[in-house]
Amino acid sequence: MAGMTGTIRLRRVNHLTYCVKDKERATRFWVDVLGVEEIPSQVDSDHIVWLQLPSGTMVHLIENEDAPSEPSHHGAFEVEDIDEAQKHMHAHNVETTDITTRHDGQRVFFIEDTEGNRIEICTKSGFPILV
Repeated sequence: MAGMTGTIRLRRVNHLTYCVKDKERATRFWVDVLGVEEIPSQVDSDHIVWLQLPSGTMVHLIENEDAPSEPSHHGAFEVEDIDEAQKHMHAHNVETTDITTRHDGQRVFFIEDTEGNRIEICTKSGFPILV
């Protein structure tokens, strides 16, 4: 693609998050009404439910009494080379979190846009499509 030299390229949406006050009620809505499948969590946290669409895109429901606003919703975008993506951010004076690795081998870091919105940059998940 013209003009892409020296830049990163987002590949696809990995997951979306939604804050909920009642994770069981919200899960039932997503599963029973929207037809999304619940999958095993890939993090050690009792307040997050992991769901997956047939495409492999995931939805994470995060239980929080202050829902729906905290923590902020965010999109997660896959890149081919996460180390280069982080270097790219730093070269553009964008602060990042450290790169961490999840149970399935997926590596991630977070940034904020100019409005304070949280954005996750990640590698492709090692978790298989189950639905």
